[in-house]
Amino acid sequence: MSDATLKRRPKPFVVRGDAASWAEGLSSIFVELEVEQTDPAQRLVGRMYRYPFGDLTFIRAVTKGGAHRVFRSEELIKTSRHNNFFIGYLISGAARLSQGGKSADLTPGDIAILDSTRAYSIEVPDNFDALWIQAPRYRLEGRLSSVAEIMAQTIDGHSGVGFVASSLLRSALAEASRLLPQEANRIANSLLDLIGLALAKDTSKLQPVSSQNRASALRRVQEFIESRLDDEDLDLPTIAREHHLSVRYLNKLFEREGISIARWIRMRRLERCRIDLESTEGRTRAISDIAYSHGFGNISHFNRQFRAHFGCSPRAFRVDHR
Repeated sequence: MSDATLKRRPKPFVVRGDAASWAEGLSSIFVELEVEQTDPAQRLVGRMYRYPFGDLTFIRAVTKGGAHRVFRSEELIKTSRHNNFFIGYLISGAARLSQGGKSADLTPGDIAILDSTRAYSIEVPDNFDALWIQAPRYRLEGRLSSVAEIMAQTIDGHSGVGFVASSLLRSALAEASRLLPQEANRIANSLLDLIGLALAKDTSKLQPVSSQNRASALRRVQEFIESRLDDEDLDLPTIAREHHLSVRYLNKLFEREGISIARWIRMRRLERCRIDLESTEGRTRAISDIAYSHGFGNISHFNRQFRAHFGCSPRAFRVDHR
């Protein structure tokens, strides 16, 4: 990274001291965390830089010192209000991210995702430089077909879609301070789409046979929902009947992902409305027309759901993202 870019950084938050001091410092920047050092005698110093990036937050963490482990326990989660994802992009060094019984060994350029509502750990053997993208749950959840299966899965940043996502991340970090909020949001949309695409490519290969069957059924149901989102009368019995599944089994497919089927449908409809409100073609369309075209039969209900999901009215969202 150039000297000019370094000069544009905000003032760093410095973390130093023993494991308890580190836990307190990191918890104030990310989410509630605990820290263990392999050798407490080794000095450990970190500099954290926060960059607003549309409705995402970039946090660059530069750590120097010995091996250490950062982890988020079930006990911490029980009392936490945080509900977001962290996308990790390794700039230099090495790290192992573990969650849900899976581990991702990252090399520079690689990407992985952690869910703040589930226990995880990050093991760092030495000096470490990484970009963490804090993303509200709604920004990623609607782009992922299976939340449970993609945690701590390595996205290879050296080829294919992963390389494109990795390159875009590096460029976005370098230009973060120069971008307008609406520009950053559009870049963030492309970035999140690329990450979702990269994660969807090989998920089925990583699962045992029984999990593959469940994941295959889930994908079929989700694809059917996608094709019928404009149908206001789409409901659980219709979906179950179409796929020769019981309503109970259908509910369990989605419960395993930590989401109800009704929420999934609502989330996908809202995501489609968001895309239309941001698009050049959608700027001249009435907001009510956009809502009706994606299965919302009542405009007042749509406005309430949109505000609850995105934090502002559809009209304000459209103005902010021009």
